[in-house]
Parts: sequence; structure tokens; C-alpha cells
Amino acid sequence: MKIFPSQSFVLHSDISANEAWNNLSKAISIDQKFFSGFFPKSSEAERFKGYIDQSKFTIQRNLSYRNSFQAEISGEIFTEGNGCKVDVQLSLMPFVKGFLMLWCSLATVFCIMFLFGAIKKHEPNLAFGSLVALGMLGFCYLIVTVGFKSDCEECRKALNVVFKAEPQPIFKGKDWKSDK
Repeated sequence: MKIFPSQSFVLHSDISANEAWNNLSKAISIDQKFFSGFFPKSSEAERFKGYIDQSKFTIQRNLSYRNSFQAEISGEIFTEGNGCKVDVQLSLMPFVKGFLMLWCSLATVFCIMFLFGAIKKHEPNLAFGSLVALGMLGFCYLIVTVGFKSDCEECRKALNVVFKAEPQPIFKGKDWKSDK
């Protein structure tokens, strides 16, 4: 069972692995200071911020706004025939995971406290307090899922442009759609 949302996919491209690394390094912003997020430069070439470490990369999209549920993009590039293959994993940022764990554990504790209080005092009205905590958990799940999934779609589109990959269906089966 996955606690936090994540997504993995593979991009296939006709460009070589070296050209893919060059495209990625051109797309990564050099200026990664903390205050650069408050005064973003609008450059189409710098789509990402992050780091390349030998054969792996860890990046994020360069955004002109704040998105707490922005995906952390990590992956590897492999040679495949005349082109390359890019294995990509999208996950939540570690700080966001920690905050969500704290939020959900506190909401769960409050829910249990209200339920046990209602049982102990024989007051069913007190049990309605647990509905507030359950609502907090449901809202947390909804906002994380929607925020993360929408950012994943944008990450996939941006990576398709950088690696010159063919758009592939995001969903397979009955309700599939393409990136076009």
C-alpha cells in the first residue's frame, strides 16, 4: 500500500543519450538561490532546477508560483538502440511528506480521542467531533492527490519536450488520454 502518491514512467526518444544529457543540462537553471523563486526569470530554456549526479538526475520544474505538492523528478538515462530510454520517478518532496505525516497523525489522534470520549461519557453528540477530524483527513487526501497528479501531467509534458520523446498515453485501458 502506497502512503504517498508517486508515479513512474519510461520515455523513449530517438536522440542519443549524450544529446539527452545535453538537453537536460541546458534546461536546468544555474541560479538556484532561495530568493530566485520570489523574482523568477521568465526563460523558456530553464524549465527545471536541480542537480545532475553522474548517471542520475534529481530536478523540479521551475515555477513562477508556489506549489507545495510539486513533484520531485528523479531518473536515469540509458542508451537504447539508436536512441535513449529515460526512467523517471515522480514523488513528493521530503519536507511535504513529513508535514503530511504530522498532519494526518494529529487528525487521527483527535478522531480517536473524540470517539473514546463519546464512548466513555455515553454522549453520542461528542462522536460528531470525530467527523471533523475525518473531514481533515479526507481533505488532505483530496488536495494532495489532485495537486500532485496535475503537477505530474505537467512534468511529463515538460520532459517530453526536453528529451524530444513521443507523447504516450497517461492512462491505459478504458479511459486513456494522450498528452497531445
